[in-house]
Amino acid sequence: MLRHPAWVAIFILAMASALTLGVEEHRLRHERQSTAALALAASNLVAERDSTRDVANANRRAAAVLGDSLRVVQKRAVQMEQRGDALDRALGGERRARYALTAAVDSLGRVASAPAGVSRHASFTLRQPPYTVAAEVQVPDPPDSARMNLRVALDPIPISARLMCSAPDGHGVRSASVVASSPPWARLRLGRLEQAPELCASPALVTRAPPRVAFGRVVVGVGLVGRSTISASVGWFVGAGVVIRG
Repeated sequence: MLRHPAWVAIFILAMASALTLGVEEHRLRHERQSTAALALAASNLVAERDSTRDVANANRRAAAVLGDSLRVVQKRAVQMEQRGDALDRALGGERRARYALTAAVDSLGRVASAPAGVSRHASFTLRQPPYTVAAEVQVPDPPDSARMNLRVALDPIPISARLMCSAPDGHGVRSASVVASSPPWARLRLGRLEQAPELCASPALVTRAPPRVAFGRVVVGVGLVGRSTISASVGWFVGAGVVIRG
C-alpha cells in the first residue's frame, strides 16, 4: 500500500514535469520566432537592394514563352506590416499591399514623304505602335506661313501584374516578388513594392497557439492490492490526470 509521503512525491513530480515541459516549449517557440524574424529581415534586405529585371533576359524558358509579344519585368517585394494612411481611411478598407509601377512609351521617330499637290499641300499617315499619326501640311507662297494639322492617337497600354511567392527556403521563409507584363513598346519600372508577410504565408512565420497544460480531477480509490504471494490486502490510491493541448 502506498504511504502518504509516496503519493505526495509522485504528484509533485508529475506537476514539476508538466511545468518543465511548458517552460521548454515556451523557450523553443521563442527561439523559432527569433530565427524566423532574422530570416525575414535577411530576405527583406535582399528585396530592398533588388531592381527591376527583364525576365526574358534572365530566364530562357520564359523568353521562349513570351516571344516578341510581351515585355515582362520582375522585382522582389519587401514583406512588412502595413499601416493605413489617409487614403485607406477615406476608402474604409485595410491595406494589405502597396506596389508602385511606372510605364514609359518609346518615342516616335519616323521620316515620311508624300507627293505635293499644285497648292503645295501634302497628307501623311503614320503607324508606329502605339502611335497613329495623321498630318496635313500646307506650304503657300510667301509671305503666307506654312501650316500643319497634326493628330496623334495613342493605343491603350495593357499592363498585367501578378504576385509570386517562392518555395520556402532553408529557414522556412518565402520570398515575394511582383511580375508585370506590357506590350514590347512600353517600358515598365517597378518602384517600391511592399506587402504584409501573411500574403505569402511563410511556414516559419505561422504562429502556433502555445500548448495548454490542464490537470484533470483528482481520483481517490480503494481496492485490493495484489502481492507476489497468494495473499492480498486492501489499499488506497490517489491519481491526477495531466492533459497537454497543442
